[in-house]
Amino acid sequence: MEVIRDTLDFMIERPTAVCIGKFDGVHIGHRTLIEKVVACKAMGLIPTVFTFDPSPEELFLGAHTEPLCTNIQKQELLESLGIELVIEFPLTYETAAMEPLDFIENILVGQLHMRYIAAGPDISFGKDGAGDKELICVMGERFGYKAEIIEKVRLDGQEVSSSRIREALSKGDKTTARRMLGRS
Repeated sequence: MEVIRDTLDFMIERPTAVCIGKFDGVHIGHRTLIEKVVACKAMGLIPTVFTFDPSPEELFLGAHTEPLCTNIQKQELLESLGIELVIEFPLTYETAAMEPLDFIENILVGQLHMRYIAAGPDISFGKDGAGDKELICVMGERFGYKAEIIEKVRLDGQEVSSSRIREALSKGDKTTARRMLGRS
């Protein structure tokens, strides 16, 4: 698996299938997105995870939460699930101020040659987080990619999330955490 980090200067020559997010813990909700992009390998697309480093919460709020797994563990999990490329996009005040349409056109389509994207309904990107699921879907026709919005995975009536996993672990509820992670 190739990991590109600490640079804005990358160009992927082959077309990609992309999912965007933090992927902290690589839980069962993340795996739903990952399975979608890995399935695109059969169409000649590179299964790709696009993530921001640091996270928007860290950059703008100074909020640091203890990760559920290290970067090395995350990379090992992603690779074991069939991901071939990880982009750890350097998030700065400057890159975060990029207009959402420019992010799609220049980064996702221009540099990644994205032909498919799987995203959650809460996706946000670009200046003021103005890029959203509607923009991702509408721009697909213009730029020649397919967008698929994947609903959040629910367990026991609640959305699976990294924060819920942390909450379960803080309460000593390893069974619930294990079910949401899909592994020990």
